[in-house]
Amino acid sequence: MASSLNEDPEGSRITYVKGDLFACPKTDSLAHCISEDCRMGAGIAVLFKKKFGGVQELLNQRLDVVLIVCSGKMYLR
Repeated sequence: MASSLNEDPEGSRITYVKGDLFACPKTDSLAHCISEDCRMGAGIAVLFKKKFGGVQELLNQRLDVVLIVCSGKMYLR
């Protein structure tokens, strides 16, 4: 993966990384906000749904949706 570091005058840092998001180390965490209907039918949400699943489990809970993926594991709240 290629990366570049940009630092603004106030010292904030943003690192841009180009590569496969889902090939990140298991020590990294991925998160993605979704709508309450859990449709996940467009953009990167489709990839999250294919990789991690769990949509029906979320719908069955009838919650304001919270899905956390950390170190390759999925947590629901």
